[in-house]
Amino acid sequence: MPKPTLVFAALLIALGVGAFALSGSPTSLLPAYFGGVLAVLAGLALAYAGARRHLMHAAAVVALLGALAPTAALVIRASKMSPLALGVNVSMLALSAALLAMMVRSFVVARRSRTPG
Repeated sequence: MPKPTLVFAALLIALGVGAFALSGSPTSLLPAYFGGVLAVLAGLALAYAGARRHLMHAAAVVALLGALAPTAALVIRASKMSPLALGVNVSMLALSAALLAMMVRSFVVARRSRTPG
C-alpha cells in the first residue's frame, strides 16, 4: 500500500501547487501539505518494513482528515467559493476518499489473511 499512497501523495501535491500557481493564495496549498505528509509516511513505510502497518494506519488517518477538511469547507461555504476553489476542494475530497477506501480494503484483506479459518 505504500506505493499507491505515494501516487496519491504526488497527485495531491500537484493539485495544491497547480492551484497555488493559478490563484497565488497560500490556502490553495492545503492539498500539497496533506500530500507531503502522505509522501513522508509512505516513504518511511517503504524504508522500514517492520513499522509499515503502523505508518500506513497513520497515513489512513491523514487521508481521512484530507477527506473531512474539504467536506466541511464544501458544506459551509460551497456557494461562496470561486470555481477554482470548488474544483480544488472536490478534487482533494475525491483523491483522499479514494485513497482511504483503498486503504480500508487493504487493511481488511490483510486482517482476513492473518486470521485462521
